[in-house]
Amino acid sequence: MSRAINIRITDASNKAWQFTGLRELYEFIEAEKNYWKEKRDLLEKNERNVHQYMNAHSVLQNITNTIDNWEANIEKWDDNQFNQQFQNLQRNNLNNLNSQWIWSGHPYSSVYAKCHKSHGNVAATAFIDFILRGQLNNNNHPQGFTGIMLAYEFINQDSELVKRRNGEKVSLGHLRNQLDETTSNLIGEVEAFKADFSSWDKETKEDWDEWKEQVSTAWDEWMQASSAEHSTQLASQKDEFINYMDGCRTRILELENTYQEKLRLEKPAEYWKKAARRYGIQGGLWSLALVFSVLLGFVYFYDFFVAWLKGQEVGVKLHTLQGVIILGSILTVYAFLIRTISRLVFSAFHLMRDAEEREQLTYLYLALNHGGDIDASSREIVLQALFSRTETGLLASESGPTMPGVAELFKTASKAK
Repeated sequence: MSRAINIRITDASNKAWQFTGLRELYEFIEAEKNYWKEKRDLLEKNERNVHQYMNAHSVLQNITNTIDNWEANIEKWDDNQFNQQFQNLQRNNLNNLNSQWIWSGHPYSSVYAKCHKSHGNVAATAFIDFILRGQLNNNNHPQGFTGIMLAYEFINQDSELVKRRNGEKVSLGHLRNQLDETTSNLIGEVEAFKADFSSWDKETKEDWDEWKEQVSTAWDEWMQASSAEHSTQLASQKDEFINYMDGCRTRILELENTYQEKLRLEKPAEYWKKAARRYGIQGGLWSLALVFSVLLGFVYFYDFFVAWLKGQEVGVKLHTLQGVIILGSILTVYAFLIRTISRLVFSAFHLMRDAEEREQLTYLYLALNHGGDIDASSREIVLQALFSRTETGLLASESGPTMPGVAELFKTASKAK
């Protein structure tokens, strides 16, 4: 029950106590409960007309019972749960103590209890009202008057019965008894704690020595096994590292060769890409010119033929030799023009396709060279194919190295393996 609290309680005389620990509050309430229970037991058990302060032990008993019921769960509660339970206790019990209880340490507490035992509830009520509040209640009643007189003599007279000194002596004796009892309990708890601590310290030292020996043995065994394993692993890693470095050197050389080939062929590949685009544009323009020429010739000769069939006057007389020669010459020139434009169209598209193939062949060569699947002879074939003269189709006879097919290139590369 070592939980921190912050509460201030007061009794009927407005005397206040400040508590910051739950155990401290519990022990204080327990002592007060025992004192007033002892005083209540001095009265007749069947007596019903009892002053409220003489029944203070029942109120205090409720407080201690509530705290005892917390014992099973108090260590599990967090601060919010504990504060909620303590606030309920404070609201229901602790805040009502100032109207139901007077402290046993007051000089007049024992006199009040003795007055109640000797003269009854009315005298005790008149006595405590005069002491606490200076009120004269029930003075027309014999027992009430007796209580007032006892209170008056307690305050002002030197009567042996109710002398203040005797009351204080009793009060101090009671406090001394409480202190002795608390000290005895505390000493007993300390001795038990010391015994438990000595036993725990001895067991801990034995366990520590045993654990230390086990750890030392396990450490020596692990060091021996680790040393042997480390030597084997170091030799294996050394061989792996040497093989890895050899592979890296070979790989670096291959990459350097590939990079050099890329630098040599990067500009030609770029040129062939631009040439393919240029030839494509030219082919499209020549195609438009061919279509326009065909349509123009068709329209002209259609009009000429229709007019000739209808017997209309035409510019070229077909019934004369001169007209026939002129018409034949026109047809010959037109046919030559159509044939020339057609060859230009096919030549442009042919050159475009050739440039595209050379560009893709460049990338294919770089890929094969990067993978190490091409030798010197295959390299010569590829370079010859890349930089050979292209047949345009415009000349009657064109000669020059021909570009091998892709299948032949793959066949040569597979043989090189």
